[in-house]
Amino acid sequence: MKENQTSVSHLILTLDYELYGDGSGSVFDTMIYPTVDFLKVCKKHGIKSTIFFEVMEYLRMKKEWESGNSMGYTKNPVEAIESQIRQAHQEGHDIQLHIHPHWVNAEFSDGKWRPDHRYWKLTKVPLQADENFPISLEDLIATGKTGIESLIREVDPGYDCNIFRAGGFSLTPSTEVVKVLLKLGFIADSSVIPGAFIDNEFYSYDFRHLSLDTPYWMVDEAVEKPVQTTKGLVEIPIFSKAITRFKKYDRQRIRVALRNKNSNMVKIKDKVEGRSSIWGKVKFFLEKEHLTWDFCLFSKGKMQQFLRYARSFAQKSGVGFHPFVLIGHSKEFIHSETFEKFVESNRSTLQFLTLKDAVIRIHQNYGKTDNQTTNNAIS
Repeated sequence: MKENQTSVSHLILTLDYELYGDGSGSVFDTMIYPTVDFLKVCKKHGIKSTIFFEVMEYLRMKKEWESGNSMGYTKNPVEAIESQIRQAHQEGHDIQLHIHPHWVNAEFSDGKWRPDHRYWKLTKVPLQADENFPISLEDLIATGKTGIESLIREVDPGYDCNIFRAGGFSLTPSTEVVKVLLKLGFIADSSVIPGAFIDNEFYSYDFRHLSLDTPYWMVDEAVEKPVQTTKGLVEIPIFSKAITRFKKYDRQRIRVALRNKNSNMVKIKDKVEGRSSIWGKVKFFLEKEHLTWDFCLFSKGKMQQFLRYARSFAQKSGVGFHPFVLIGHSKEFIHSETFEKFVESNRSTLQFLTLKDAVIRIHQNYGKTDNQTTNNAIS
């Protein structure tokens, strides 16, 4: 399909702001410095984004710092995080909640963090505190919400944290999580990758029945169960495309992988674990994967490819407002010039929104969209 150059595409940049999943990495190298570059690019081009702040990690580090443990830093990493998050908010970015529960029991010993990987998946968190996990699912999410609000309300008393993303997208079945989110006043989630599936020790989600054609849907019970209602959570999924896994490794991704070598090797090892034979491991790279639209890891060419792909969806969806959620990680925003070239090449046909902006617009337009929107969410 020929690309419609005159149409405006609504893009939502979401940046997961965190260390590596195994607890390694310097706050300054993986969060502060890359985000400085990200905020500069955004300010230059008038872009507003949503930053998903891994707040349990921050709270755990804050507790350690205040106890007198410098964690090897010569300057205060907690203060640097707080200052940058407030700055981002004041510059118009949307700060929202991202949680990896394995930080709750994390211990700092022998010069490094040791998260409790038994609780990497949000679905492993108990509904009531027990001897292994000191807080309930509700208290976990409430603590994260309050942690961000107390930080930002120092500069904006009217701020509310009310949009969620699960760590590792691992939240299915999501009934209990959704129940808590609704109770705590959350208005939206962006943890779903339609069509994607994985189930291993560290990652667990099943979105195979959900269609890529639908830009959002309403939720009253579970994010993976779209409903026809105007109340509840709005699910705004991350846009992806099914490709053969090895094809995702272009020059940009390899450059970032080489910079973050240890973390990327651990990530690949986690996902191929259980493939005992050499052929099983090779087969992993020959399988299809729903590759999320990653503005940190994509080359300019791949960004253009996904933009064309997204526009083809928008043209056929029949939905008046069809936003596309992109994902990135602070630790991977290393080659900012690649993303900036994409923006400069397409600026006249792109509009960047925050997730909160999109939710407001969805609520305004929901009754005016195609009645099949919710039905179309299930393929």
